[in-house]
Amino acid sequence: MLAGLVLNRESIEKILRSDIMRESVIYQDILEEGREEGREEGREEGKEEKARQIALKMLSAGFSIQEVARLTDLSPVTIEELQSGDGSDNN
Repeated sequence: MLAGLVLNRESIEKILRSDIMRESVIYQDILEEGREEGREEGREEGKEEKARQIALKMLSAGFSIQEVARLTDLSPVTIEELQSGDGSDNN
């Protein structure tokens, strides 16, 4: 029934900021889903960063790109970028 309802951004923000809306179970579910997606994304980024750190240590210890790729699940291209210094963190 509300599928065709179109509101401008200001109206939506006004509705979402209302105390009644914030107390809504559905609103809380949506917020929690967003938080969980954010946590999951953070965990994945953390795993990727740890794999990169391990790969750099392995490269400095003399492991081949193929060995590093096999053991870290990073792509050979990513490892080559790390090796050349192009794969540094963008933070």
